[in-house]
Amino acid sequence: MKDGEAGGAAGRRKRFLLAGGGTGGHIYPALAIARELLTRHPDSEVLFIGGTRGLESELIPREGFAFRAISVSGLKRRLSLDTLATLGQAGLGVAQSISIVARFGPDAAIGTGGYASGPAMLAASWLGVPVLIHEQNVVPGATNRMLSGRASIVAISWEESRKYLKRPGRAVLTGNPVRQDVITATREEGLASFGLDASRPTVLAFGGSQGSASINRAFISALPALAARVNAQFMLATGRDKFSESIACANDAGVPTAISSDGIARSERGDIILMPYIYNMPHALACADLVIARSGAITLAELAIRGVPAVLIPHPLVPDNVQEKNARAMERRGAARVVLDRELEPAGLARLVGSLLADRGALRAMADASRSAGIPDAACRAADCVEQIMRSGSGGRGTCSRMGLLS
Repeated sequence: MKDGEAGGAAGRRKRFLLAGGGTGGHIYPALAIARELLTRHPDSEVLFIGGTRGLESELIPREGFAFRAISVSGLKRRLSLDTLATLGQAGLGVAQSISIVARFGPDAAIGTGGYASGPAMLAASWLGVPVLIHEQNVVPGATNRMLSGRASIVAISWEESRKYLKRPGRAVLTGNPVRQDVITATREEGLASFGLDASRPTVLAFGGSQGSASINRAFISALPALAARVNAQFMLATGRDKFSESIACANDAGVPTAISSDGIARSERGDIILMPYIYNMPHALACADLVIARSGAITLAELAIRGVPAVLIPHPLVPDNVQEKNARAMERRGAARVVLDRELEPAGLARLVGSLLADRGALRAMADASRSAGIPDAACRAADCVEQIMRSGSGGRGTCSRMGLLS
């Protein structure tokens, strides 16, 4: 996994270049693909390119991978002096990427979106390196839309994504890679981890790593009505900076909680749990019968792998309204109900969640629909495509070894 000098020997170890970042939604799929490639090619070298200030600059080295930072930032949607400065920075990022790619000499380059992916994949393409782009969302982000015309294969997570690409015939449905422990965690482990009752359904609510004030308020305010209607247990990840406010909200709603030594607030009966952050999300998902959440790509992939029904509340400020489009794709499959953030209110949420928990048959049907949308071997499929573009060389258009490239 070291950043090495380029070499031309026919039998030299494989080298894989990956780029993507800014958010976990771009980073975690890249990590999953990298690990699958290392499983297949244990002596290979892997190098990540990312931004200097994105999450990747901390997360990638922590995961044990070589990392090179380039100068890059997001483009504003309106022309301004800041936009011109960003374009200049992007040019510098491309120049830096060309130097890194030329020195590393990768056999394939994999971009998973985000600002840093653009310069790195452009440099790889210009230097004749076969490129694979992986898109997590229904609507491809601006970087991946731009790069899709230069990629040998575009790995998509939703069949609906194909129509947004410049060359839809190069798209292959691979799914969105998730952490292995999301797949392997058991319900029993999850219940034990949070001290929950196996005989009662569990509702899990969260608003992403930072939490969501609107989800927190609506969910907490809905708890008294829900607790009176259904014999369930409830968990909420509030976000670290919203934890104290959420505890106060619970007290005001008549749901008093006490903070234990582990920093988690629990009701007297232990059936309502408030946490600033869920460190063990695989176990939380494993014991959830219903999830209330935003609709980021990673969240939906994990829900589908586990086959968990969901009430999805898309983030209203994500560019291109991509979270609502993700959520509607799950809704069309029968796996979720969608509530827009502007329409979210406690009484309506209580009615919806209560009706779902009361109809176990409907909940099982949603679970089956969710599971049918999951692709557990997404990392394997993406790695298949990486190996295909290596065999085909730059600009290869052959058939991916397992799925088939449509023309």
